[in-house]
Parts: sequence; C-alpha cells; structure tokens
Amino acid sequence: MHWPICSNKQERLKGMMLAKDIRDRERGGRPEIGVIEGDAEANSPSSMEVMVSILGERPSKLPSGTPDEITDQEQMSKLTLYHVSDANGAMNITEIATSPLTQDMLNHDDCYILDQGGMSIFVWKGKTANKAERQAAMTRALEFIKMKGYPLTTKVEAISDGGESALFKQLFKSWTVREQTAGLGRTHTVGRVGTMHVMPDVAAQERLVDDGSGQKQVWRIENLEMVEVEPEMHGYFYGGDCYLILYSYDVNGRNSYILYMWKGRHASQDEVTASAYQAVTLDQQYGGQPVQVRVSMGKEPRHFMAIFRGKMVIFEVAHYLKSAPEPEPPVRLFQIYGSHPTNSKAIEVPALVASLNSNDVFLLKSQNGIYLWYGKVPPTSD
Repeated sequence: MHWPICSNKQERLKGMMLAKDIRDRERGGRPEIGVIEGDAEANSPSSMEVMVSILGERPSKLPSGTPDEITDQEQMSKLTLYHVSDANGAMNITEIATSPLTQDMLNHDDCYILDQGGMSIFVWKGKTANKAERQAAMTRALEFIKMKGYPLTTKVEAISDGGESALFKQLFKSWTVREQTAGLGRTHTVGRVGTMHVMPDVAAQERLVDDGSGQKQVWRIENLEMVEVEPEMHGYFYGGDCYLILYSYDVNGRNSYILYMWKGRHASQDEVTASAYQAVTLDQQYGGQPVQVRVSMGKEPRHFMAIFRGKMVIFEVAHYLKSAPEPEPPVRLFQIYGSHPTNSKAIEVPALVASLNSNDVFLLKSQNGIYLWYGKVPPTSD
C-alpha cells in the first residue's frame, strides 16, 4: 500500500519506486500495488480497509513531520563513500566521496562502504571483486558502528552489484538500470500483446488485438503531471518527453484497454518516474483493466503504430512546449518506414548523407523546400 499524506511530488514518486522495488525484488512481482491519496481516502475504500486493519484507525489530526528541506539536507550531508580494494597488494579502505554521489563512482572490480551517518551502512560488492575484498568490506562496516559511536541497532546491509535496493539507489544523484521496467502495474512484452485479449478477425493474421480503429487518449508528462495532447498533435512524439496513450476497444460488447507508455531517449529520470506514477493512477481509474505496455523510442510495436493510422512522426528535438516552442532547425531529415498505415512512421535522423540507405524513403525539409529521396529499391507505400 502506498499512502501519501501531505507529501510533495518527489516523495510520492520515491514511494512508488520503493513499492515497485519491494514487489519485484522481494515478492516475485505477484502483489498488487494499492495507492491511497491522503486527501481522497474515500475513493479507495478497499485499500483503506486493509490499511486500517493493520495500522488501526487514523487519528483525526496527524502531527507535522520534519520539513522536507531539513530532512533531505540531514540525510545527504551525512553520506560518505569508502573504497575497499587490495589492488596495490595491501587491503586499503579509503574515503573517496561525500554527497552528492553518482553511480559511476562504483567499480565492478571492487567493494564499497556507504555510510549514512549512523542511520544505515551499506556494503556494495562489485561483481568481480575478490573474496578478500568482500570480507574486508563487511568487517570494516561492522567496525564502523563501534569506532564512530553509532547505536548498536545501526543496520548494516549487504548490496549485490546489479541487485541494489530502492533505498540504496535513492542516495545517489541518479541511478540507471539497464532495461528497467517503466510502470508499476504488470507489464507485458510487446510480443504478447496480441494474446492478451480475443483478437478480431480483421487483425488475426498480424496477431494484433484489432486494426487500431478504437478510441485513444494521449497525455504528455509536463512538470511531473499529465497534460492532455490536442487531437491535432496525436502521433507527434518528441525525444525528450514521455507520453501515456490509453487505447480502448470493444471485445464482444465489453470495453478493453491498453495503456502504452512511450519513453523518449532523451527523457529525464524524473519524467520517466512520473510517467510510471501517472500510469498507476490512470490504471486505477479504470479498475486495473488496462494492459500496460512500455514502448521505447524507435521500437514501436505494430499495433501502436496502427493507432495513429500512418501519421506517426518522431522528432529528435527534446521537448514540445506549446507556450514556448523551440526554434526549428534549418534542415531536418526524416526516415520513412513501413508498407501500410498499420506499420508506418517517420523518424528524424541526423541530416547527413551517412543517414541514407537504399531500402527506405527519406524526407528532407529545408528552408528552400521539401524533398523526397527514394532508395534503389522501388518504393511501395513508403
């Protein structure tokens, strides 16, 4: 259960990340994540019932917590990172950094101790660190408790390289996980989308849920919030943004939903996390019915493209802001893919000769006009 009360956006996002981490790492991805909004508890009666049964009735008035600024400053000011290595023939424990910490400070060949000022001590063990370094790191971490006068209850947690907990990762300025799942609901791979619902005959050959003619709603993440995209801008995606696309269609008289989460390659970690948080909120509004599918820029599945009926354009430019549009480059080159409206899209590529190939069609937009370049292979519907 995630129960944010009088919290700010960042705290809510962190709470969501922790809930997802606990679900996936400690519970095998099986539990559902319930979200209760502190100012709208009546909207989540079943989740509130579970919370009350475990924690008891909530007091009519809750005490004020420590201001966020003070808590953050105290937590981050006490961070110290130590390097444990015997590379020079002797075991050395060396202080190498204090806050802010970055992920690239950790080397897979060594071990590290992250001291949180007595709140917690983490021992990070690199994948290729030797046995002596691993043992020395844990021994010295335990010695810190007595040497620095920390409470005997201070927690020492061993962290495996690649298996870091959310609590550990949040102590770093940024943390990137290869192929990290975006979204807090159950995520399905693109290849399985066609088997999640009954497939209409019109799309059975391509194993699509339908031909993309259903209803769609599109939102862009701006300032960590959902902003609905105007219908005339549907199909236009920008590389620095994240989008949520709710697609609804009918199966034997029953509404079914797919929630696509599109991530631009230049999107910030905050935007990606906000997209995941907003996806959960949207999912709950529809009773957990939507099937969640994450989509990476340039790797759009066929059904996703079919929704936009051959009018999908992906811009490399960072963001789209209607109030303050970025100046358009004098020359732009787009590569056109596809042979049918259900699999067609245009992607902006570097305006260089090296971007051309003999199998596709390219569109060049300059200040002098618009030009089409055809490869040697005769174009069909490109």
